[in-house]
Amino acid sequence: MKNKIHLIALAILIIAASSCKKEDNSPASTTSSSIAGIITSGNWRVSYYHEGSNDHTSNFNGYTFAFSSIGTMTATDTSGMTSGTWRIDDSNVNEFHMSIGSSTPLTDLDRGWLITSQTSTEIQMKDDSGSSNEELHFTKI
Repeated sequence: MKNKIHLIALAILIIAASSCKKEDNSPASTTSSSIAGIITSGNWRVSYYHEGSNDHTSNFNGYTFAFSSIGTMTATDTSGMTSGTWRIDDSNVNEFHMSIGSSTPLTDLDRGWLITSQTSTEIQMKDDSGSSNEELHFTKI
C-alpha cells in the first residue's frame, strides 16, 4: 500500500511539473531588437523634454531626428544637419545612449536614458542617473 501511495504521489508530481510553464525573467534580445526596430523606422521629434519642473521642449522645435540601424543618428533643423551616435546598452536593454553635436540643445541628449515606455510611435525615457530628474519623449513624425 505504501508503494502505491508513493507511486501516485510521484505521478502527480511528474504531471504537475510537466504542466508548469517556466517564466523567463531575463532580458530578451528581442526587446533590444524591437527598440532598435522602432527607433530606426522613420523620423522623430522631441515632443517632451523636462528637467525637473522646467520645460525645455521648445529648445528642440524644428529638429528632426533620424536613427540608422548601424548606430549613427542625425539631427536636422533649418541650420543644417548634425551627426551623432546611438546605442542600446548590452547589459541593460532598456538603456538608450546618445551622443550628438557639440552645442546645446543637442548636447543635452548626450547620456544614458532609461526607456520607461515604448510604442511604435513614441518612446519615453528618463535620465539614467536619477539625480537630474530629466525626462525625454521622442514622437514619430
